[in-house]
Amino acid sequence: MLVSLKELNGSIVNGMDGDLGEIKDVYFDDRFWTIRYLVIDTHPWLPLSQKVLISPIALLNFNADERLLNVSLTKEMIEDCPKVEEHETVSREFEKFYFDYFGYGYYWMDTDTWGEYAYPTALSTRNMLSFDSASDKDIERTNHLQSSNEVAHYSVNAMGDNKGYIKDFIWDTESWSLHYLVIDTRDWLPGGKKVLISTKQINSVDWEYKTITCNVGISQIEACPEYCHNKLNDLDYLALIKNKLQVDV
Repeated sequence: MLVSLKELNGSIVNGMDGDLGEIKDVYFDDRFWTIRYLVIDTHPWLPLSQKVLISPIALLNFNADERLLNVSLTKEMIEDCPKVEEHETVSREFEKFYFDYFGYGYYWMDTDTWGEYAYPTALSTRNMLSFDSASDKDIERTNHLQSSNEVAHYSVNAMGDNKGYIKDFIWDTESWSLHYLVIDTRDWLPGGKKVLISTKQINSVDWEYKTITCNVGISQIEACPEYCHNKLNDLDYLALIKNKLQVDV
């Protein structure tokens, strides 16, 4: 199922023994355009409203109507898990500490999105054979995590023209990959039309200048149907978007 980041942010995370907190942000991998962590505000049940990360490996399902995310974690597991401070970088060293605590397999042990798997839940139990046999040189030393809240409102460079900016993100709740960016075109199209652009159309991201560059022409963007949140999982609507963008997702 496709959902927007706006649906995720503010949603409640429900653990095996109750409410664990509220989603405030996600950290995604800018190589694979995949959510690696949900950032949870644990207020009011944990002191000081600690910032806690939850990996999609622990996710069971997402109820869009109730804005409720169910996970296979308990309050005790969350209370004792490694924490990150506000604005602190989530390093590879921290990730190893975090994954070891939960006993998850490392997603960075292979070149695919979730290691050797297509979905994050496959890493819920560590494959000790592949884990033990992986050589040290095969482990990626640095991660590529970005905050979606930070990237929101980056400008969009479409075939040499700076037109529009990122308004929202559209995620797949099975693979937790990012399929589309919602682009606000109000700077050059009347009425502030919002359209979808596939991440497969993105050539590069300039973090210093807060700009993404894509290979979609202005005419393609103008020809795209307006973004309709209630049609995100309508196959005919998505087929029309893919046809206009000339991309297969």
